[in-house]
Amino acid sequence: MFARRRQRIVQTAVRLFTEYPYANVHMDAIAAAASVAKPTLYRYFATKEALFIEALECALEEVRHEVHGLRAGADPVEDRLRQVVACVLDRIGGLTPAIRAVEGQSSDLGERSRTALRHGFSALKDEIGALLAEGADTGMFGRFDVEVVALVVLGGIRMAAHSNAGNRDVADAVTDFLLNGLRNRCSGPAPTLDCTSDLGALI
Repeated sequence: MFARRRQRIVQTAVRLFTEYPYANVHMDAIAAAASVAKPTLYRYFATKEALFIEALECALEEVRHEVHGLRAGADPVEDRLRQVVACVLDRIGGLTPAIRAVEGQSSDLGERSRTALRHGFSALKDEIGALLAEGADTGMFGRFDVEVVALVVLGGIRMAAHSNAGNRDVADAVTDFLLNGLRNRCSGPAPTLDCTSDLGALI
C-alpha cells in the first residue's frame, strides 16, 4: 500500500512537473491529482523539491530504460541509432519544463536537483556511447573518441528536443547528420577530437 501510494504520487508529480513550470506546481495540486490528503503527501515528501527530485530521477530512468531497450535490439546499428535519437528527442522534449527549472539561473532548486539531472543524462550518454562503440567495432563507423562523440550527440539532441519534441522530420535530420559525420568524417588511424568538429555544430 505504501509503495503503491508513493509511486502514484511520484507519477502524478512527473506529469505535473513536465506540463507546467516548477513555480506553478503546488503541493496542494499534486495531492489533489494523486488523490491523497495534503498531510499524507508531506509524510512521503517533506518538501516540493524532494518530490521534484524523485520525479525527475524517475522520469529520466524511464527514458534510459526505453533507450536501453532500443539500443539492445536486433535491428542494424543505424536503425537503432535512429530509434534512439527519435526516442530521446521526444522524451527529453517532454521533460523541458522540468529541465529548465533545474538549469534556470533564477532557479530555487538546489544542487541535489542538478546532480539528479547530471546523473540522468550521464546514463543516457553511456547508452548512446555503447551504441556508437558497437557501430565502430563492426566497422560501420570510423574511429573516434566514443566518450566525446556521445557527449556531442546527446548535447545536440538536447538542444533540438527543447524546441522540436516529437518532430519526426527533425529526428531524421539529426540522425542523418550524425551518420554522415560518423561514416565520413571520423576515419583515421587513431581516435581524435577533430572528428567531432562537424557534429559540434549541433550544439
